[in-house]
Amino acid sequence: MTTNAEVAAFFAPLSAHSDVALALETALKPLGDYRIAFMDRQFGALYALTEDTIFCAASGMNHTFFRLRPADIDTALATGAEPCGVGPEWVRIPLFRNDWPAPDLKFWALRAYDYARIGK
Repeated sequence: MTTNAEVAAFFAPLSAHSDVALALETALKPLGDYRIAFMDRQFGALYALTEDTIFCAASGMNHTFFRLRPADIDTALATGAEPCGVGPEWVRIPLFRNDWPAPDLKFWALRAYDYARIGK
């Protein structure tokens, strides 16, 4: 059970390309206490939880998602993130763009992880 079950429900019908899943899993490795949940280990979207709060996810061919503080959302949007339908605390960060530098997924994973653990 998660504290934000609506997020799990959002990702439940979605899939994730293995490259997107691997990019997110790699960004999470330096973090401490978290676990990864897959909708389907082979093709399903995945999300990461800490203290039963989902704080990031991957789905589709190109998208990572992060739950961020309001100030971090402003920074993320200014650096290429997009609003998304997961919820007001969430942004979508495309991984592969021809006209934009690669996103720093380790940074956003840490910011989302910290927000989930501290809550402010």
